[in-house]
Amino acid sequence: MMMVDNQNGASAAAQIVVPELPASFRNRIRGMGGSNVVLVIQKKLTQSDTGSQYDRFSMPEGQIMNDFLEAEEEELLVDRNQPIHKVRLIHPCVSKVTNVTLRKGHMNNASTYNLSGTWRGTWHKQVVGDSENALQDGTMVQLYAFRR
Repeated sequence: MMMVDNQNGASAAAQIVVPELPASFRNRIRGMGGSNVVLVIQKKLTQSDTGSQYDRFSMPEGQIMNDFLEAEEEELLVDRNQPIHKVRLIHPCVSKVTNVTLRKGHMNNASTYNLSGTWRGTWHKQVVGDSENALQDGTMVQLYAFRR
C-alpha cells in the first residue's frame, strides 16, 4: 500500500488515526525483497470497491496520503494514459499475492487511481470474493506501497 503527498496530505493525515502495518505484512514484504513501505490510502470500502459490476478498488486522488509513484510510472499513468500491469497485491489474509493493474481515471473534475484485475472479474473473484480476506462494504482498509 502507498501514500501520496498532496496539498491536503498534512491536514488529512492529522485527522486520521492509522494503525501500524501489522508484522505479518512487514514480514511478507521483506520476504518478497520489498522495502520503502509507504501508506497510500486508508478508507472504508464502498459498493464500488466490493461490487462485482465495478471490479476495482478506487483511490480518489484527494485521499491519497503519500507519493507512491516514481516519475516514469506517473508519466505512463498521467501523460500517456497507460495502465501499469503486474502490480503485486498482497491479500488482506497475507497468504496470497495477486497481479493487479493500476490505472488513473478522470471523472467529474476529479482523478482516481484504480486497482483492478488483470482481466474482467479478477479483482472481485480473487480479492473481494475470497472469504479469507473478509472484505465487505464498510470495512476499513489501508493500502501500502513498497518497492523491490
